Amino acid sequence: MMVGAVLGSMLNWILVRPIRVIGRFLLRHVFIHAYSLYRTVKNRLDIVFAPAKNKIIYPLLNKSSIHAIIAFLAVAVIVNNFVIKETRAEEFGRDLLLGAMTTNIQDVEITETAIQDTYSTPDYFRITGTVTPLNSGTPTAADTGTSALLASSGALVNPNLSSTTVGDRPRESVVYYTVEGGDTISVIAEKFGISTDTILWENRLGARDVIKPGNKLTILPISGVSHQVKKSETLEAIAKKYKADVNEIIEYNALVDATDIDIDQILIIPGGEVEPPKVPTITSPRGSSFAGGPIPPSSTQGGSSGKLLWPTTGHRVSQYFKWGHTGLDITGPYTAPTYAADDGRVEAVGWGSGYGNRIIINHGNGIKTLYAHHSKMFVSVGDSVSRGQTIGMIGCTGWCTGPHVHFEVIVNGVQVNPLSYL
Repeated sequence: MMVGAVLGSMLNWILVRPIRVIGRFLLRHVFIHAYSLYRTVKNRLDIVFAPAKNKIIYPLLNKSSIHAIIAFLAVAVIVNNFVIKETRAEEFGRDLLLGAMTTNIQDVEITETAIQDTYSTPDYFRITGTVTPLNSGTPTAADTGTSALLASSGALVNPNLSSTTVGDRPRESVVYYTVEGGDTISVIAEKFGISTDTILWENRLGARDVIKPGNKLTILPISGVSHQVKKSETLEAIAKKYKADVNEIIEYNALVDATDIDIDQILIIPGGEVEPPKVPTITSPRGSSFAGGPIPPSSTQGGSSGKLLWPTTGHRVSQYFKWGHTGLDITGPYTAPTYAADDGRVEAVGWGSGYGNRIIINHGNGIKTLYAHHSKMFVSVGDSVSRGQTIGMIGCTGWCTGPHVHFEVIVNGVQVNPLSYL
């Protein structure tokens, strides 16, 4: 009992008495003064605003009036959004003030799925829901995702119109192009979307021919060839000549039918090819005769010291060295021989694109000579030849318009004007 009394007295002094003292202090010196101040302020405010209760300003100070005004403004904002613009179902609430206050609509994925009715109507969205761009290309990640969403989940998505491109309109007319610095046949062909051979065929160029800035080239609107109709020619014969399709020629040239062609009319042959001349069988006998008779003797013509010998007996030049023509065309009959311009070793014998049957001789010191369009050739690769030795006979193989020898001088890999060395 004594222990309990002692503990109770100690708790009374440690907890109860301090709480009573602090409570009395706060009541007398804080709460009473605060309440007195509140009553004073309230009474004064009532005196100031009492006259307003009977005036128009009183409803504005009323709590219910303020709530009504806020509700009215909210309704007005919602109605205004519906009236000003048409709202799509998946965008509903995105731009409304109420929507912005409740959630971030942009982070919500809205998905609509079709409801199966007792009757079915044509589902035009499913029929035409795929847009195929005119130009085929590798689909992007965005395109793949959109296609997967349409195919698997049935979600309605906006077509990505910004990624749809329209292909270039096909060119319908011939273009006359001026060569610029850095141009090559392949670069120009890629620029106009046609084949390299199309440019070569149309401009009568060989694979070894060089183009320079300022030269003008004829560019067809499509890969193929052009053809000028000759007397008695038929469209079937023209198509066969260029390995082309008659119907494609009719369609491209807007012809009524295969008979709707005139003499001298220029036709574009889509996909046409110029067949290279057949390479004749060439014999290179090492004796002194060939099938047509004895090999013509070597040249007896003299020559200036340090100069090359003219490659044939005649000196009549039909075409000089110029851009696009890298040698001399020296005319002569089919029976005229061609001669080695100097001592050397035969480096090449055979067919050379537009050159026809050609021979190349290496004379050393970086100098080579080329002889083209032969009807007959009497040397083989590796043969040593002497100045004036007969190496072939004039002809018209390859691209040519009459019998002649095309003669080139090549110094350190560059074709130069032969007249400077003869």
